[in-house]
Amino acid sequence: SFIKKLYFCTLKIFRKMNVTRTNHDDVSALLTITLNKSDYKEKVDDALNSYAKRATIPGFRKGKAPMSLIKKQYEEAVTLEEINRKISESLDKYVADNNIRLLGQPIPQDTQALDFNAEEVSVSFEIGFEPEFEIDLSKYAAEYYEVEATDKEVMKSVGNMQKRFAEKVVKDKATKNSHINFEVTEIVEGDAKPVHKPKYLSATEENTAIFPILKGLKVGETKEISAEELKANENELARELGFHDIEITHLGNEKFQVKVQEIFELKDAELNQELFDKVYGKDVIKSEEELKARVKSELDDFFKQNSEAVFVGKILEQIYKEDFLKIPEAFLVKWVMYSNPEITEEDRAKQIIENEKSALIAQMVENKLRVSNNIQYDFEEVLEHAKLSFRNQLMSHGVHHIGEQELHKYVLEMLRDREQMRRYSSEVLLVKIRSVVLEKAKKTEKKISYDEFMKKIQTKKED
Repeated sequence: SFIKKLYFCTLKIFRKMNVTRTNHDDVSALLTITLNKSDYKEKVDDALNSYAKRATIPGFRKGKAPMSLIKKQYEEAVTLEEINRKISESLDKYVADNNIRLLGQPIPQDTQALDFNAEEVSVSFEIGFEPEFEIDLSKYAAEYYEVEATDKEVMKSVGNMQKRFAEKVVKDKATKNSHINFEVTEIVEGDAKPVHKPKYLSATEENTAIFPILKGLKVGETKEISAEELKANENELARELGFHDIEITHLGNEKFQVKVQEIFELKDAELNQELFDKVYGKDVIKSEEELKARVKSELDDFFKQNSEAVFVGKILEQIYKEDFLKIPEAFLVKWVMYSNPEITEEDRAKQIIENEKSALIAQMVENKLRVSNNIQYDFEEVLEHAKLSFRNQLMSHGVHHIGEQELHKYVLEMLRDREQMRRYSSEVLLVKIRSVVLEKAKKTEKKISYDEFMKKIQTKKED
């Protein structure tokens, strides 16, 4: 039917059509669009005249076929196409003029009986939309945690830097602090081919099943392991040696050999200029005191960002629970089934909407905060945000220094990807929304330690 080709196109100025609205509730309604034949007759006649000039019909010269024959072949299709266009424009205009924020897309009602010759044509649509609501952030309050980095956190971060740039010291024999690289091969007889491919692995004291076996070996020495040993203690040794569940299930009487290839320990890098330069760039940090001050500043900023995120999250959770945030659930169930013909069971459609309900409400709140606070952003803001995010990501991996030109070039290229651009644009919007919430919502400030802060976050995740 023609309605399957309904397009929601760019609005154009045209004569006002008759649109009536019957509200089902605060978030759904029935829109009925009525057209008089005069609304589209002129366009239909123009199209038919154009067809007549170009038509090549047996028995007539090109462009000389009688209009009665042209109408017989083309009038119904042309008329329905023009009705479709007028209805689409009228629907779009009504939605825009009345500032309706649709959820899902309009569902056309039965149009099978549409008579293209009628003097008046009516088409109805079910629509679902966001409710009208306002958010007064000053009415919401939550605890705001002030977290300051102590010597404990600073030294832990410094220690991680030392470990990241640790020196590899080769050893002849393993100790509890050793790293052992080894090979696992299947033992076969004669010319038989092994079923299992060799595995090249590394173990430390944390690998409680294999490390005690390797610890007694020197470089080049081997140890035989049976399938029975691999499967002991709920397959603990097999898992540490990289065997997958399917491989473990099919283990029979095979035997394997582990061979030590390298033993080494990692000696933490010394707190000296060489380390400072590796982490922050040449001569940026010149003493241990400067290093600790820089680390403390970075940790304080990091804690502040996390504290702000927790505070904003608490405020938004309060808003999400408000009674005025309704969604047109009954309509959306119909829309899911209409737009996905393979979904024929209403219960399945209801479950889909239930799963998406929280995300829809969050999107509604985000949109309202954006519009009511006139939040806007441009490409330069997205670029700077992406650069900051990438720099923070590098810092989390121990890279505290990267050239601005190199960073700019990399991020610029990354943002050419449409998905990355969408992701970082969304993050910029959320950052701006967070700033609005931080400014307008009420804070109950509370100083706590980093450990206490992390416990609260963990408890929240478990909840």
